[in-house]
Amino acid sequence: MRIISLDLSTKSSGYAIFEEDKLIGYGLIQSNKTDWRERLYDMGKTLGTLFDLYKPEHIYIEDVPLNPRGGVKTAVMLGAVQGIVYGAGASREIEMSFILPSTWRSPLGLFDGSRDGTRRDELKRKSIEKANELFGLDLIYKSPASKQNQDDISDAILLGYSQIKPRAFGKKS
Repeated sequence: MRIISLDLSTKSSGYAIFEEDKLIGYGLIQSNKTDWRERLYDMGKTLGTLFDLYKPEHIYIEDVPLNPRGGVKTAVMLGAVQGIVYGAGASREIEMSFILPSTWRSPLGLFDGSRDGTRRDELKRKSIEKANELFGLDLIYKSPASKQNQDDISDAILLGYSQIKPRAFGKKS
């Protein structure tokens, strides 16, 4: 089974492609447009190309929490991003699942239950370390606010892997 997993945002969305339990590709979908709606248009075209090239049977998408850190505007924008993915996937009859961050992070040991463990920078660091460990990658974590951090990619990889290998980490959602 071929799957694509996505860690979505309006600026930089990570993706991972798996064939069975093997990671066969990963990367970022980015646009240099300033308006978020224009970036979504570019993202939709790139996703369509990825879906046509890899022909996934399933897409795992990180779901938007009911109370996102950025408030209502962030929720609206992330909902629009999900809509782009949903439209591109549905038009190709690809099954999709939306997975909350806590559902895939906890079984992988990224969320340890502590207050410090819920900090965004700590979750980013742990995500990159875990993806590097599991897949022998060299994804970058520079510092909490660094734009060079590759946590969008590591989150997409780990989201997909948590659903492919649920027995290793916990129940499949």
